Amino acid sequence: MPADSSQDEYALACRAAKQWMTSRGGDPHAQIEPYLATLQSPAAKPGKGTFNRPWAQLTPGQQAAVIVAVQAAADDQCG
Repeated sequence: MPADSSQDEYALACRAAKQWMTSRGGDPHAQIEPYLATLQSPAAKPGKGTFNRPWAQLTPGQQAAVIVAVQAAADDQCG
């Protein structure tokens, strides 16, 4: 599934992930799955990491874009 987001959405999602990972400390690559789990939780509040929508309301392309942004955050590539 190709990633589908605007540059602004991608940048916000990347920065949100980076901030979350930094607050947890340690290897950011080890934080990818735990962070995605928080976004995908039915109890999660929509925020910048999910384009201000619940995960379940994102299209598959938007979900792919979030995952790409989270991986970029772990690689310190948010820009």
